[in-house]
Amino acid sequence: MGILENARKLEKEKIICLHISSPEHVTGVKKLLESVDVDTETVHPSMKLIYTKEEKAASSDIEELLRSMQIQVKPVIKTTSEEAPYILFFLDTDKRASPFDICMAYDAGYNVVVPYENVTPEEAKKIVQDAIFSRDPKGVKRTCFFIGGKDMEKAEDVLKVVRESMFPPFQTNVIIDPAGSYTTATAMVAKVEDAIEKAKLGNLKDKKVAVFGTGAVGRVAAILLAKLGCQVMIVSPNPDRKDGEEYMAKLANLLRERYGVDVEGVFAPTDAKKAEIVKNADVILCAAMAGVRIITKEMLSESRFVKVIADVNAVPPLGVEGMKLDDNMREFMPGIFGIGPITIGRLKYKLEQEILREARRNGKGTVYSYNYAMELARKILKGELSAAKLAVTVSYPPKEKKK
Repeated sequence: MGILENARKLEKEKIICLHISSPEHVTGVKKLLESVDVDTETVHPSMKLIYTKEEKAASSDIEELLRSMQIQVKPVIKTTSEEAPYILFFLDTDKRASPFDICMAYDAGYNVVVPYENVTPEEAKKIVQDAIFSRDPKGVKRTCFFIGGKDMEKAEDVLKVVRESMFPPFQTNVIIDPAGSYTTATAMVAKVEDAIEKAKLGNLKDKKVAVFGTGAVGRVAAILLAKLGCQVMIVSPNPDRKDGEEYMAKLANLLRERYGVDVEGVFAPTDAKKAEIVKNADVILCAAMAGVRIITKEMLSESRFVKVIADVNAVPPLGVEGMKLDDNMREFMPGIFGIGPITIGRLKYKLEQEILREARRNGKGTVYSYNYAMELARKILKGELSAAKLAVTVSYPPKEKKK
């Protein structure tokens, strides 16, 4: 056919090919491609004939009609009775599985979503092996595991076991996004990086960044920023924390030992300590508890640098005084630009949806974590993702009447 020969000439890791075949050859071509480990989807184009004239064509006008017609071709991907369904097993470490992620999975095209709650590493191994051994290698490619739960470390422990429980050819994709924190943190960091570049404020990697909040979103944001090369400070602003200094020292050590990044941990329970951090930071990410005001205008008024501030708290009062939900680099104070939670949320939604779709499509044993999400978020912001659907319209101009 020449498909593989031409594909090998392209120096790319992933290639999408469109092969147009007569109906009687579709099954044979599909089986041949799958035999050499090529992922295939069968597309059945449907055609719609549109008359350019309002009146019904008479038999004498057939030739004119055919020359002036428009054809709309819209591919419709259909699942045949021979194809196994797409199944996603949702492994949540919390006592209740997140309905948000379950709905997102169905919207991304999974036929079945099976939630498990209170999942431990020991239980994860049994679930994974029961799931993959019930399907042949082709069916396993249509299986995906999604790891959720609010505790980031528990989710990572489950991920480790899930990966160790699979082996060739029984390997499939795994998504980890505990309580949506990985996609939220990635969306926040990627949006700030993109906004700074577009506003010609330099590069994020050269900035001093303060991350307020020590939950999963704050931790992942700090990890991503440190990997970019930023000077990062992760801050606990919780005044009720009794062992604040010790807690932050342990957190900084955890991030260093487990994730390989150097991040300074700071306990700032008072406005004075928060103001000092705000004063010296170039970029501020606010990922603290919902409905709690962390940064005031008074703190920002003493700023010495142009600042970019991002806030993921959508519950009033917002984490940063003066910001609005849908801010997108609005200058809400002199020299201070804000990115609001709705702006970040839109990117987070697109990001999770695309990860779910990609995990459903490729079936190659990929782990979708915050590192993959960061690269994908950059592509979304730069408009580099290909369209999910193909629509082709072919138009023929009407024949000019002879004078």
